[in-house]
Amino acid sequence: MNDKSIDINQRIPLDVLHIALEAYLNDNYSNEYIMEQLRLEFNGENRLKKALRIVNLIIAKNPILSLIEDKEALKLAIKKKPDRDIILIAFLNSAFPFSFDVLKIFGKFFAVQEIINADIVKKSISNIYGGNRATENGLYSVIPMFLEAGFFVRPKQGIYQWDKKLIPNFEITKKIYLDSYKISTNTNEVYEYQLMDPYFFYFD
Repeated sequence: MNDKSIDINQRIPLDVLHIALEAYLNDNYSNEYIMEQLRLEFNGENRLKKALRIVNLIIAKNPILSLIEDKEALKLAIKKKPDRDIILIAFLNSAFPFSFDVLKIFGKFFAVQEIINADIVKKSISNIYGGNRATENGLYSVIPMFLEAGFFVRPKQGIYQWDKKLIPNFEITKKIYLDSYKISTNTNEVYEYQLMDPYFFYFD
């Protein structure tokens, strides 16, 4: 088992991340503005502060942003919900290696079966991060975000199902998702064989 940090213990609604990303791209991102949005979703100062830290890591401090040359193309892409959701998950995964690993594990299992049990995912991620409460909290934080983004569905409690490939409308969406892989794996180039990685299972 590796000594890896989970560092995420709260789900952030994708709508909040979308608002935060738009604010960043329009140069009006501030902690005060993000807190206003978070107050619509969460109660309690401690929970709000945790949520703000997570949003800041996903958006304002995200390493992907330094790789984006055409911000206007990104502004256009996030107007389409499918692209917006893929982009936000890419940002999430770039900020939190735990999230990247969880989505990759789902892809690994979905590659061989359409329906998987939550316990299989929990066992696999526990082999990396340890089978403790922090791991469970991390799963409860990131999996709902994957579901909200349409990467897969949950037909009933504890069961996850893959039903369709995601189809981005914009090239920048594909590039950002690819960049999230590069950042998460600490690589500069992605070769053809690496596109067979379970992380890319969700796309044609």
